[in-house]
Amino acid sequence: MIRRVSALLTVIAGVGALAVLAFRPPAPVVDAPPGEFAAGRAEQHLTAIAQRPHPIGSADSERVRDYLVATARALGAEVAVESDDVVVPWRGVARVATPHNVVARVRGTDPALSGGKALLLVAHYDSVPTGPGAADDGAAVAAMLETLRAVTTGAVGNDVVFLFTDGEEAGTLGAEAYVRRNGVDGVGAVLNWEARGSGGPVWMFQTGADNAPFVSAFGAASSRPIANSFAYEVYRRMPNYSDFTVFQEAGARGLNSAFIEHVHDYHSPYDDLERLDRGSLQHHGETMVGLVRALGDRDLRAGGGDAVYFDLFSRLLVHYPTWLAVVLAAVTVAALVSLLVLGVRSGRSRWRGVLAVAGVAVGAVVVAGALSFGVWTLVAAVRPGLGFLALSEPHERGWFVAGFCVLGLAVLLAAARVVRRWSSSDVVAGVLVVTAVLLVAATVAVPGAGFLFQWTLLFGLPALWTTRAAFLPALVAAAIFPPLVGTMTVALGMPLSAVAVVFAVLAGILLLPLLTAFRSWTPTLAVMAVAVALIAAGTVRFGFAPDEPRPDSLIYLQDAGGASWLSADPEPDEWTSRVLGGNPERVTLPYPMPNGPLMRAAAPALNLPAPTATLVGSADAAVRTVTFRVTPTARAWRTHVTLSDQGLRGCRLGATDLPGSTFELYGSSSREITCDLAPGTPLELAVTDHWPGLPTEAASLVGPRPPDTMPVQSGNRPYDAAVVRAAFRF
Repeated sequence: MIRRVSALLTVIAGVGALAVLAFRPPAPVVDAPPGEFAAGRAEQHLTAIAQRPHPIGSADSERVRDYLVATARALGAEVAVESDDVVVPWRGVARVATPHNVVARVRGTDPALSGGKALLLVAHYDSVPTGPGAADDGAAVAAMLETLRAVTTGAVGNDVVFLFTDGEEAGTLGAEAYVRRNGVDGVGAVLNWEARGSGGPVWMFQTGADNAPFVSAFGAASSRPIANSFAYEVYRRMPNYSDFTVFQEAGARGLNSAFIEHVHDYHSPYDDLERLDRGSLQHHGETMVGLVRALGDRDLRAGGGDAVYFDLFSRLLVHYPTWLAVVLAAVTVAALVSLLVLGVRSGRSRWRGVLAVAGVAVGAVVVAGALSFGVWTLVAAVRPGLGFLALSEPHERGWFVAGFCVLGLAVLLAAARVVRRWSSSDVVAGVLVVTAVLLVAATVAVPGAGFLFQWTLLFGLPALWTTRAAFLPALVAAAIFPPLVGTMTVALGMPLSAVAVVFAVLAGILLLPLLTAFRSWTPTLAVMAVAVALIAAGTVRFGFAPDEPRPDSLIYLQDAGGASWLSADPEPDEWTSRVLGGNPERVTLPYPMPNGPLMRAAAPALNLPAPTATLVGSADAAVRTVTFRVTPTARAWRTHVTLSDQGLRGCRLGATDLPGSTFELYGSSSREITCDLAPGTPLELAVTDHWPGLPTEAASLVGPRPPDTMPVQSGNRPYDAAVVRAAFRF
């Protein structure tokens, strides 16, 4: 018995390992036939694009834009630069910018095929101020240029538009400008491309409505069509966004894809060409070319409803209509109920035993999740340095991932030891009842997640006739769950690893009929010891080194009250303590400084150039109207304007109303703002320039960073900057 179970467990583990190993990008291709994608050719574009940070409004942004225009024209596309002022509300702040979108159109041979609707490929060419953006989103931009070249070698029926948006990192400003100017009536499908890290396979994680035809096309587009509809159910409940969000909210259909591994490089100086995984670039491009070929000769107006979909071994995309998923779920659950009733009537099972096993299985899931959460909380307390890292994600995360997986296995072994008191038929029926409840709940509340339980339950039904088939549902789960759980640990980060553990154990309860073969507590204790050892090893090994640096930051603040050093880091480190000291003051400052506590220490006056606000004109009548011009300094990339609320009735930029009293202006151009106030009310405002990176004048006071540190990534917490503030009254 033990020998058979061990053999089955080995096979199941092998299937799971194969699923994980298959989850990787294809090998990069240096050169290829003209109609195919080659990462080697795309890399030439990326070398030109990712030389330096190029955020919206910067001189380097103009350099990249000029390259895109020249290259797309040379490849035969019709190219236009669309420049529009936009005002986008963002968490109580009005973001004001002039994004410059590059629109390259390749005419199709039969544009009437889709009633004039085009296939739209989208990637943003701006980077954050803290990194050169080789992955985010230079890889997609370069891949689109190479795809444009490939498309012109063999035209398709529909027009194909390559949209290189500006200002995505500042809040999807370019996408907003494009939709406001053009709408989406001329768009048959949107294919958006992103990155959150510097490697890993391209993963289609979001779709729009009526997605079945696009999911089908995605399944045939590349050698590794990696996607699952559960991912979108998770993503749409998170506060994340991309350019695709703007098009989706405007009513467009399509797909959103990205690679997401190596998050430590994300939005950092290490998001460069050296660290970019060329396989990820290849996967981006071959998927793009494949989708253009698949959708370019198809009527993009055709519907098909929504689909449930998932990949097997990163090679085959299984997809079927949502209505069929409902039918399958109903039939499978009905079959389960019938077989359970027959089993109880024949004496093979007892309701009491079935429900007891189901209760133990649910308890195992809860205990595993709670243990994982508690263990990570303890690790974070023992290693407070994790707070410096984005998502508190340790560099050597593999120790913790393995440790939590083994911890889940230990809980399952303990649960198996508990359920041994009931018959094998009761154990099989109990875990299938839990799976059935999850299938019903998913089908009703989150249809895209139903596949996780549909196929394990369906393949588990034979085990209600003979327990010798009890390995089948676990075998199916091994093919589906491991890559998904691994992706969850990457996407959510180790602080939320308990969520991934819960899903791993939800699949793992299907092993309980096999694990009952182990009669003693020894395997449980041994596996638990391994889990503790792995997590302890990761905790002990955690530290910072030149190849695993600690992110830290310093901000030089200059305002009317004097100059200060600021940092939002958890604690001073070797570098920041040079100016902050070992026990700096803790303060909370008003906007535009970040929310939450900051460390502060006095700084010498450097007399950095400050932004200006000049009065253009004012008029007093029933309403006092004041027009002023804000002029940032040359080194600023973002300027904050904060107005006093007293008597303020509203402001506008040209003919566009500005919501609220707080604005962010992007770029170094002057802008005129007109405000209406109560009669006789003065207008008080503060204008604050944000310079990316410490200026030379401030950096020289701190000295060079130690080799085991790096600047904080944009989006994690405030990064190196000079903040220069001036106050005005009109």
